[in-house]
Parts: sequence; structure tokens; C-alpha cells
Amino acid sequence: MREDAKKLIELVEKNVPDKQIMEEWGIKTKTALKKMYYDALVEAGKIKPLLTARQVKKAEPKERAVTIGKRGTLTLSKAVLIDKLGFKEGDKFKVSKRKDSIILRKEG
Repeated sequence: MREDAKKLIELVEKNVPDKQIMEEWGIKTKTALKKMYYDALVEAGKIKPLLTARQVKKAEPKERAVTIGKRGTLTLSKAVLIDKLGFKEGDKFKVSKRKDSIILRKEG
């Protein structure tokens, strides 16, 4: 993390008034200060960045049909299981059938 971003977060956490920070740092508007603070928080990993609709759409894995292979296996992508649903390697599941659906229930 950049040193100035770290320092800005520290100043805000110490309740230093915005006008004082703006004077010390040569910031002319509160909007610019807020933007710097937001960027510092994102950089520090304290908050998630705001995404545009296009970024959100691009990040969401597309749903696709899954076919049973010759050996009776189903293959689900990392994008679906790990990125979208939050499972991890080594997780175990119970498999059941309900009407025309397959249900996976995570064990433990």
C-alpha cells in the first residue's frame, strides 16, 4: 500500500478535521479528499471498489448447460463452484434427486 494512502487513513481514524487534512495535503475540495480517502480504503482492502454495470456483467460467470460424460461424470467450472458459489477444493457434498433436479448439499 502506498505510504500516503496509509497516512490518510490514519488521519481520518484519528478524527483529524477534513479542513486540516486538506490544508496539509494541498487538497482544494472535499470531493477530492473523499475520492482520495475512498481510493486509500480500496487500496488497503478495507472496502470493495465500486464496479460499473459492465464490470459486474463481465465478472459474473455465464450459465451454461452441463452434459453427463461417457463415464457418468459432470464437470462444473471453477468460475461457478469457487468464484461464484464460494466452495473450495476438497469440499464434500451429498447428492440427491428431487423431481428433475440434482441437489448438492455441502457436508460439514
